[in-house]
Amino acid sequence: MIRGACLAACLALGGCSDLTDEGGVAQLEVQLPDPLSIEVDQTIVLQGRALDASGAPVDVPITWRTPDTTLIVTADGQVTGRTGGSTGRVQAQAGALASDFFSFAVRPRPDTLVLSPDSVLTVAAGAGASAPLVATLRSREPDQPLADATLVYTVTEPAFGDPAERTVELPGGGLTLAARTGADGTPATPVTLGRVAGRTAPPLATVTVSAVTATGLPVPGSGQRFRIAFQ
Repeated sequence: MIRGACLAACLALGGCSDLTDEGGVAQLEVQLPDPLSIEVDQTIVLQGRALDASGAPVDVPITWRTPDTTLIVTADGQVTGRTGGSTGRVQAQAGALASDFFSFAVRPRPDTLVLSPDSVLTVAAGAGASAPLVATLRSREPDQPLADATLVYTVTEPAFGDPAERTVELPGGGLTLAARTGADGTPATPVTLGRVAGRTAPPLATVTVSAVTATGLPVPGSGQRFRIAFQ
């Protein structure tokens, strides 16, 4: 599915002015994701329609193509990311009339989630929060840390039936936190586990870290845990 807001664009060989009528088709209206980006192995479906010079729909099919190998594009508008860290162009056609090329950024897929070796931490008596819980997302193709992706931190032990009764919390005051990664693949804003003021923290707490690909599959390494002891 197309994610994000859809942009409607009236496009022809020479732009939206001086339109050329090809078999009754003078304009191509397409819907695009915003932003124009796709993850490796993710598939989105583009949609479009042919219009006449007055803007009325014309019963002429839209087909899609790409001149690049960084994307896979089917004639019916299914676009799949192929090469991470690159761009790929897509064009709509109706008969002899073609749109401008739309350039998609192809994002690397998150392929592994790795915890810091310091996955067992101690919060000293009198300290308010743990040291940062450092997890890293990486891609294999290209082999690099993955920026601008999401790591999900969840307090899984102790289990609080009522979140309002929690005795420990993540930044922002909750039991679950979606953290965006920076250039090194770790949370751009450090994630810690802190005591809730006025309550007694448990002797031991567990925070589980996970991530998913754009297609909804768990990233390998998801489910690893930090263990935090409170003194």
